[in-house]
Parts: sequence; structure tokens; C-alpha cells
Amino acid sequence: EGRECMCYRRTFSIVFSFCCCSILPLPHLLLPPLLLLSRVFPSTLPLPLHAEDPAPTGEFLFTINCSACHLPDQQIVGPSLVEIRGLYEKNIDGFLAWAKNPVQKRKGAIEMPSMAHIPDEQLKLIHAHILEVSKGLKQAKQSTADPFALSATIAQRPNLLRIFMPDAGPAAIAVAVDHTYSYCWDAGTCRLRYIWTDGFIDGYPVWNGNGNALPKVVGNKILTEPDSPLAQLTDETPPKFLGYKLSDGLPTFRYRLGKTTVTERLTAADGTLQRHFTLDPPPAKDLLLPLANEKGVTWTYDKGTPGKGSLEGSLTLSPAEAAAFTLTLVQP
Repeated sequence: EGRECMCYRRTFSIVFSFCCCSILPLPHLLLPPLLLLSRVFPSTLPLPLHAEDPAPTGEFLFTINCSACHLPDQQIVGPSLVEIRGLYEKNIDGFLAWAKNPVQKRKGAIEMPSMAHIPDEQLKLIHAHILEVSKGLKQAKQSTADPFALSATIAQRPNLLRIFMPDAGPAAIAVAVDHTYSYCWDAGTCRLRYIWTDGFIDGYPVWNGNGNALPKVVGNKILTEPDSPLAQLTDETPPKFLGYKLSDGLPTFRYRLGKTTVTERLTAADGTLQRHFTLDPPPAKDLLLPLANEKGVTWTYDKGTPGKGSLEGSLTLSPAEAAAFTLTLVQP
């Protein structure tokens, strides 16, 4: 059993190092759970697996314990080897103390797991390897560009991310319809929150802050919807989210308001954003839809009668019309 446990520990350390060193910018997404697991399964073995194994070298110990987070000349998760050398080149005792009881030295940085399970003799080998590898190196200049915002993953269109968003509940969904329109939809309240143009999101604050920050909306917010236009369908029961289905990369949301099952899908065509609804069963009486308008943005519609006087800015749909209709957002 002891050997089997040690094999699990070594396997985890190899996976940990591979994920963190080889798949940028994925570490921002993978590091929090991996670092949590590293506290459960210490990332190295203080002794070789078999008695006939040669004694571990500093390079080997560094690779399975440290290389996931420390590069020679630039900071990735932890400080570079150049920086560590500057701090502990002539302070081996300080290095040992720091390795066994690391503390967070940078605001927003992920705290390093303790290496207290590694004997002093092996920590000294790691120290010697760090000094050897960093000899003659200088700290590299690092780009200030956001690796998340520039990644191929975040640039693809359409795009959907289930992520915490500003001014929305915890069940927010961010969708980039195309290179013009993006929106935030709230699965908790089953409604659109807001629409923006000319960008998507910068999620780096979320990954860099280990989930303790919100992404930034990139672009120009053109419309915020204060409430669902289908609020008339609700009753004493709260809205219930029934999931979504992807087609051509875009979601069709399905949810229940009162006794009505609603589908809602947003698409883009000819510079406009179209919002398609179906209601099953349709309402028994006319449906009054308030239409949110901001900054000159207006809605057109394929069915219904526009409100006049005190009802200006709304749309009335007959039960037959409400079964399936489309609203189209038009910018000036």
C-alpha cells in the first residue's frame, strides 16, 4: 500500500508539472484545483521508490517539485530562479525556512504549498540546482499583455463562457454572438442582463485572482434590461432554468415562467441582434412586452402592435402572435 501511494504521488507531480509548464494560458484555469490537490498529495518523495534507485539529483527534485511554478528568468506563478538566487544565494537557512513555511509575498499571488515533507538534504540539493541554473541569467522583461484576452480560445466566435459577471447573479453566462455583439444572460433569474458591442470579456482577473475577482466587460455597453420583458407570465413560483442547447455555437435557453415554457435565442444578422422567443403554451390573453431602450438603441419586431401614449415603448402581442416572435435590436 505504501508503494502504491507513493506512485500516486509521483504521478500527480508529473501531471502537475506538465499542465502548468506546457499549456499556457491554461494554468490560470488549472492552477487553483491543482494547488489544492498538491496539499493532499505532496508533490515529491523524500526517498527513492526502490532501494536500488540512485539518489535523486537536485535537477530531478526541482523538476518534480518546483518547475511547475518557477521558470529560470521570469515569474509565472512563483518568482523566477533569478529572483530566488538574489534572495537566498548566501542564505541557505533562509531558503530552507521559506520552503518549509512559505507565505504569500505578493498581493493576488497564489500561496506556495509547503515543502516541509522534503528532507533538508534534498532541499539543499534543490537550492544548489537553482544557483547553478540561474548563474549568469538576468530577469527577462515580461509582456504586460493579457494572455487570456489574446488567447485563441477567447477570440473565437461565437463563444460562450459560464463565468461570474459584473451586475449579474452567480449563474451568469457570457456569450459573444459575433465580433460585434456580446451579452450577459442570467440563468438564476432566467433573463437577459445587458448587451455590449465591439469586444467580449477580459477574464484574466478571475483566473489571476483565484476566483476572487470579476472579469472586465470589453467594449461598449449599449443596453441594460432592468427586468424580463416576459414578467407578465410569472406567478408565485420563481423562474426555473431548464438548460440550453447549442446550435452553430450559440445557445437556445429554455426556462419556465409560471406555467409557460420559454425558449430564447439571440443571433446576429446584417449588423443587428435578433432575439427569438417561443412560448408554450402561449398566454391566454394579450401579452404586453416592455422594451428597454437606451442611447438611441431601438427594437423592431415581426409581430405585435406598438404601444401608444402611456404604453409607448411597449409591444402588445395576441396569444397567437406570442407563440413565436422575434425582436430585433437596431443601433443608429
